[in-house]
Amino acid sequence: MNDKGGPKNPLAWLLHASLVMLGASIALNLAVAFLQPVVPWLAGGLAVAFIGWCVVTFIRWRRSRW
Repeated sequence: MNDKGGPKNPLAWLLHASLVMLGASIALNLAVAFLQPVVPWLAGGLAVAFIGWCVVTFIRWRRSRW
């Protein structure tokens, strides 16, 4: 007995799994296509934030030596 309510036929299970994989691949493709123009800006923002963090850490280190 199948208590979970899923398809009992192996062919129906295979079709369902294939449709889920197709949907996932289409969603991943769309996500990459929409994020591709924004990725350089995100990388630049992260680089600026990291450089700022390094500068603040260096200034705090120089002041704490005295």
